[in-house]
Amino acid sequence: MKLAVINILFKHEFKVLSRSRVLVSLSTLIVFILVSALWIGGSMLHKQERTIVKIKNTEKEITDSLKTRIKRVEANGMVYPGFIWDDPTFAYNTARNEGPKYALKKPFSLQALNVGQSDVQPFYYKVYINKKQYLTFESEIENSFLQFVGNFDFAFVVIYLFPLLIIVFSYNVLSAEKEQGTWVLLKTSNQSIAQMMICRIAIRYCLFTGFFWLIVTPILTALIGSSFLFTANWHWLVAAVSMYFAFWFAVALAVNSFSMTSNVNAMVLIFIWLFTGIIIPNLLQIGLNKVYPIPSRIDMLTAERDAINKYFEKDGQDLTKDVFSSPRAMIRQASIVTAGMVYGYGVIVYKSQEIKDEASSVAEAKLYAQIQKQQEAIRRFQLFSPALMMQEELSALSGSHWYQFNQFSKDVDTFRKKTQEFYYPKMATEATYRTFTVADAMAIPQFQVKDYHDFSWINMKKSFLIYLGVIFMLVFIGYRRLLEAKK
Repeated sequence: MKLAVINILFKHEFKVLSRSRVLVSLSTLIVFILVSALWIGGSMLHKQERTIVKIKNTEKEITDSLKTRIKRVEANGMVYPGFIWDDPTFAYNTARNEGPKYALKKPFSLQALNVGQSDVQPFYYKVYINKKQYLTFESEIENSFLQFVGNFDFAFVVIYLFPLLIIVFSYNVLSAEKEQGTWVLLKTSNQSIAQMMICRIAIRYCLFTGFFWLIVTPILTALIGSSFLFTANWHWLVAAVSMYFAFWFAVALAVNSFSMTSNVNAMVLIFIWLFTGIIIPNLLQIGLNKVYPIPSRIDMLTAERDAINKYFEKDGQDLTKDVFSSPRAMIRQASIVTAGMVYGYGVIVYKSQEIKDEASSVAEAKLYAQIQKQQEAIRRFQLFSPALMMQEELSALSGSHWYQFNQFSKDVDTFRKKTQEFYYPKMATEATYRTFTVADAMAIPQFQVKDYHDFSWINMKKSFLIYLGVIFMLVFIGYRRLLEAKK
């Protein structure tokens, strides 16, 4: 097709689209929704960033207070005037009071585009030797899970609302010509009907996609800065979203090629949108829950309790006898808690925690194995639903996917073991249980804060090429049918 004809078609399409009041009104509304979604996502990102700053400041204040209190006790001849359980020179006391550090998941900037799992997964933990504190504990500074009411973000607008706008853009490209009486004129022209229709769809796609990125890019840059523009995540995100739009335009072309009325075209396209975007993902979720049921987290608590009871019914008795000469009398009759008792509790906590960790690891492995199987199944079947595929890819590219939060959780578990290895030799050894110094306070392990935006487990190239092939197939089907179009 000659460039002059393409230029005429471009001007024609621009006039037709700009003069459609319904289309202009709907586009304005969708753009307003898009801008609102970007603003909401940016606000949530900044809220997490502010929370992390609060956590770091709080952690610094706690560490400074710990060092000051240790110096005060040392200057007072190792005499602590307060309650013995608050004495910071006991390693066990420090391990459960000021010692725990925060593990932080730094939000990736593109998280502003897709909340993903960031509204239900913790982005920080306070790590004790015996647990990761999260979700419902009062000492949490802020946690998105506690305020969960659902989210409206860029991903939702792109995945579910923009296909509807594309349908409005393109459902009557061919049928409108017949309904307005211009089809006969097109048939008598010396231009290929098939080529003209494909060119018109391509022009609408370029106008739609170009306008979309002209809005999104500067607004997102103003909200979160420009550093994301130079990441591979952003480049793949632009390619994936643009491909998603191309898919819906290709579907519209294929539907138009069947020469049905505008109303029927619209109904067929909406059905395709409902089936691929809502029905398939829901059926897949129901099926996966049946095939790979998620064990209850109560199983972990039960496993821990049973293991502890079993231990202290037998082997644990020897431990308590070694720690306390007469545990029952000592606990019930002592009016003053002795230093030896603090040491004794430290030993018991150390030993019982090892047992609990070993017991819960089995139940935890079952839990995450099932989740892992569900995630792998979603990756295999996501190609049947463009919406599901786009949701998975946007979550991965924005750093808010389950895999990324799971990697963070694994790093926290590793950090907790490192923290245990630091405290256990000090609190469970009779010679060192009350020798915690300022140097020790400075040596408390710190979590290495980082964001988790790697998306290597998602085969972006494969998904891109498959859907590129699907688009070409739809265009080819539409082109062949248009070549056979009759009056």
